[in-house]
Amino acid sequence: MLFPTYEFLCFFLIIFTIGINIKTKVTLYKYFLFFTSIVFYSFWNFSLFTLLATNILINYLILQDIVRSRHQKIFFILGLVINLVYLGYFKYYNFFVESLFEILNTLKLQFSFPVLQIIVPLGISFYIFRIISHLIDCYKNQLEIPSLLDYAVYVTYFPQITSGPISRANEFYIQLNSPEKYDYQIENVIVLIISGLFKKYTLSSFLFNFTQLPFSFPEQYSSFDLILAAIAYSCLLYVDFSGYSDLANAISSLLGFKPIENFNMPYSAVNLQDFWHKWHISLSEWLRDYLYIPLGGNRNGKRRKYLNLLLTMIVGGFWHGAGLNFIIWGTLHGIGLIIFNLWRDFKTFIQSLETKVEMPNYNPYAITFNLQHETSYQKYLRHLSFYVKFYLPLILSRLLTFSFVTLSWIFFNTPNYKNAIYFLQSMVHFNSGVTLIKFNLWQLYIVFIIVFLMNFHGDKISILLKKIFFKQHPITQILFVSSLLYAIFRLGPNTVPPFIYFNF
Repeated sequence: MLFPTYEFLCFFLIIFTIGINIKTKVTLYKYFLFFTSIVFYSFWNFSLFTLLATNILINYLILQDIVRSRHQKIFFILGLVINLVYLGYFKYYNFFVESLFEILNTLKLQFSFPVLQIIVPLGISFYIFRIISHLIDCYKNQLEIPSLLDYAVYVTYFPQITSGPISRANEFYIQLNSPEKYDYQIENVIVLIISGLFKKYTLSSFLFNFTQLPFSFPEQYSSFDLILAAIAYSCLLYVDFSGYSDLANAISSLLGFKPIENFNMPYSAVNLQDFWHKWHISLSEWLRDYLYIPLGGNRNGKRRKYLNLLLTMIVGGFWHGAGLNFIIWGTLHGIGLIIFNLWRDFKTFIQSLETKVEMPNYNPYAITFNLQHETSYQKYLRHLSFYVKFYLPLILSRLLTFSFVTLSWIFFNTPNYKNAIYFLQSMVHFNSGVTLIKFNLWQLYIVFIIVFLMNFHGDKISILLKKIFFKQHPITQILFVSSLLYAIFRLGPNTVPPFIYFNF
């Protein structure tokens, strides 16, 4: 049951109508949320919900042992092992078996392993991370053990279980146990819904058509088409996942929980570190707090810091999917972060040397003149000097970061790393034998411009929509919102592709 469907709309209208009348009744509302999550998850596969429920019970018993037993560390390690094995079996079993088979076959050793037809539980990567962070917080005495009902609601909370955001348990419990639920402003919720539907139903569905066949069969497309396909996929990931996050936050707001910022115009990042502060923020913070810092962070010297960065990003890549291409993607980002930190450390070192050496006051490259008597040409030179000095490096750094991120995304959408390598070779070296250009369409360029505007000016667009909505008469508001929704659904397809992060 996808968010932007009539099926979900009917489902949510029913639960919202009931929930709005029982929000202040804390215990009853908890049961209601849990039952609602069961129904939502069971729409996908009820047998998979039984697995989730069993996992919740096992982990809750482990939590009790961690808090009350004298052997806290043993139960903590047991909890980590159980969850990693659970995740590994359902998501990575066939990958490990096939990889081991290839290694043994290379060594000419004859072994056979069963390849199982395993159905991966929906949202397993997200709810296992929630469970693991809960174990760690309880083990560190940063979180008191909740009731079984609270714990079950936290893990199964339906707006976030399939693709996040990964909320923190302590913040979630405070809101869950408060009779005063989050007092949302309707204009904020409406803007989130419109934004999410426009990104997912219109933009994502359109871009989806340019990102499937080129990544599976790059040999059938020209180099220029592959460049457009790479940019289209970069845009697709952003609008698809941020669209889901907008809808999830709108639904959570209506249910009485504060929205969690998961994207902050990520393609405006000036470096990779900045990118990971803006992209999938809840995952970035999870990896930082529960992996990078426990590994030592930057506390044990620069070499250890670089190693920790690399290991964190490799794990982050492998978390996304069972395949060598995801490991390569994580490794590329890890290496990119190391290079950025080396460059930043080098700049800091050079600046420290400059402060120790007395520099001459005269700068032959500076443009100096009396501002009171400057000519129009001198004014032009002054402005040009300012833009070259401050804006050109900013533009180049953003372009470089976006290019690196886009090239790295190629490993996300290719069925294997060999396809990704061939895709990159054909795109960069222009050695594709295909000369016919298929994607040179004005509609695609228009969508690129729209995504560009949303990425760099999304906050201003949201504020403008809120002001327009807030200042109008209720009838005008209804007509305004109805017109936007009509345009979104009119421009959208008959069938909405599934959210990309459902695969992760």
